[in-house]
Amino acid sequence: MTAWGTMDRVPAELFDTWTAAVEREGERFGVVAQELDAGRTPAAGGLQAAVPWLTDWTARDLVSHLGVVHRWVVGILRAGTTQRPRSPRDLAPPDEDLHGWYAQGLIELVATLRTTDPDAPAWHMSPAAAQTAGSWARRQAHEHTVHRHDLEAAASLAHAPVDPVLAGDGVDELLAVVLPRWQHTAPLATGRARVGVVATDLARSWTVEVADGAVRCTDGPAADPDAEVAGTATQLLLHLWGRPGEVAVHGDRSAEALLRGR
Repeated sequence: MTAWGTMDRVPAELFDTWTAAVEREGERFGVVAQELDAGRTPAAGGLQAAVPWLTDWTARDLVSHLGVVHRWVVGILRAGTTQRPRSPRDLAPPDEDLHGWYAQGLIELVATLRTTDPDAPAWHMSPAAAQTAGSWARRQAHEHTVHRHDLEAAASLAHAPVDPVLAGDGVDELLAVVLPRWQHTAPLATGRARVGVVATDLARSWTVEVADGAVRCTDGPAADPDAEVAGTATQLLLHLWGRPGEVAVHGDRSAEALLRGR
């Protein structure tokens, strides 16, 4: 997978890769949710099972969250404008047939992505993102991947593997697109650090600089970093999104912690 950040337009092949990941990860999520609800997983409690690392979140909350996101993103894509959309809080899951509602939302999201030009205008919450449909295919590919991992943990199931190249793209998106969304908030607004990130299985690295309320990410190894975090792309993706990940952190841990997603 080629890094998108060096291109003016999203290649159709890359957009298709992201869309396929949305479908694959979303369907896996839906199957796990139904199995958990039916008592066919090691975890007890059905959809009331807790998500280990998301405080106060249950499996039902995860299903509801993604189902709302499906409809919110479809609305953004169909609007074809960079104007801010209505809040997703205006959307709500049904009291009954949660699984059918989730499945319908996923179908509509995938179908909308497949029939939308990657370069069509679309609002995005990050100032570092291209305001195009391509940004949403990318965001949803990684959102579904991470939340699928969350749901498997709630169900006490083994985690299905993540394609390393896709995981590396998820790390790139988090560092270069997601973090700048929060650069005006604590602790990024007052933090000052240079952090290196190394994906050991991809021979890929990034340098993230936080200074003066701004986040800047560039490809390549960091010179004289305050901290460095290294691991496989999948483990980095999980760690940087605040999930348990087998990574090695060297240097100032408080500097490395600035990179964590929310």
